[in-house]
Amino acid sequence: MDSPENKKRLEDIYNQLVHIANGNFSYQIERTDKNDALEALTFLVNSTTEELRDAFLHQGFIKMPNSYEMVVQLYFELDGKGQIIKTNPTVDTLLHYKEGALIGRPFVELLDKSHQKGWKKLLNSAPKDRIWELTLRLTFTERSGLQLSSHCHVIYFPEQEDKKGTFKVTSFDLVKKEETNQGFLQKKLKQQLQAHGLLPKPQKTDTHILRAVDLENLRKAKQHIMDNLDMPLPSIKELAHFCNTNEYKFKKGFKELFGMTAFQFQKHERLRKAHILIEHSNKTILAIAKTVGFKKGNHFAREFKKRYGYSPSVLRRLSK
Repeated sequence: MDSPENKKRLEDIYNQLVHIANGNFSYQIERTDKNDALEALTFLVNSTTEELRDAFLHQGFIKMPNSYEMVVQLYFELDGKGQIIKTNPTVDTLLHYKEGALIGRPFVELLDKSHQKGWKKLLNSAPKDRIWELTLRLTFTERSGLQLSSHCHVIYFPEQEDKKGTFKVTSFDLVKKEETNQGFLQKKLKQQLQAHGLLPKPQKTDTHILRAVDLENLRKAKQHIMDNLDMPLPSIKELAHFCNTNEYKFKKGFKELFGMTAFQFQKHERLRKAHILIEHSNKTILAIAKTVGFKKGNHFAREFKKRYGYSPSVLRRLSK
């Protein structure tokens, strides 16, 4: 445990926890092939980061006080050979470099080793006579050793007259924002859409106030679903009985509290858990699919890509 390597691994874990404490859930610790307590702790910290990230995103979805907003984190302008011409100040902050230290350096040096080969191949094989763009997931390595994985949009502009060919690489991410008056903004937008006939006029509906006991029972139902993702979803009648209520109140109360139906919630949690297992475990994708309740691999792959925009095999390849 006192070896320099293990001290470095403990330092990475400490740095990751500091980022979590500051509300930044973008960083990950690079995994090793060791099978010891520190590697188990690394897996736990990475998984917890993913859990917290999805939890805050879900809270924003159901209009909780704190939510996420989409912001540009990293911006790079590269020359035709992939060397950095300019960046935004956030790059230096997130990757822990001194201001201006990255100018003139190859962009590929900032990437995790697992992504360097793919980036070099992109530079060599991409057309240079026309504008093209693509979105891909890249993993950056900051100076302390933590990994910053993010979806990046790459645009290439070819050489024109006195301008040489350039790449624009932009990374977007989700960050926690402070409390805002979301209800007022949503109400105003809804009224405007209704005024233009883009949404139906409001109709009188039965009001339903969730009592404390209802909240507790619905949370138990939610936990029951999460603890049994590999099992078929119980019928609404069974779930309502589990919550000591009737089917109508259960369906209305569950969607009101969690922002989605019980069926949607189960699929959401299945895919979220599968994403974590693919990225942080060595189980086969088919085994993971069955672990989270998908009987057929092709059905799992289709639903996974529909939610995340990339296939399970692509995530596994980029996670190694």
